[in-house]
Amino acid sequence: MDVPHHAAATPRGRAPSGAELAGLGVFLAAAVVLPLLIGAVLDNVIHTAPLLLFAGLVVGIAAGGAVVYTRFKRYL
Repeated sequence: MDVPHHAAATPRGRAPSGAELAGLGVFLAAAVVLPLLIGAVLDNVIHTAPLLLFAGLVVGIAAGGAVVYTRFKRYL
């Protein structure tokens, strides 16, 4: 007897694993926090507050978005 194939069912191996998602979470946190901290330190040294802080935030968000897209575009 044939098993019905549902079009809405996700084939095995198509969803990201828990380890991939956990790694992504750690990377996103580091990608936002590290440039932010570097910007804050440089602001204190160069006395340009909060310019470099915001620049670091933008760099971190852009880097995180690029990595999410490149790693998970195969699941879209």
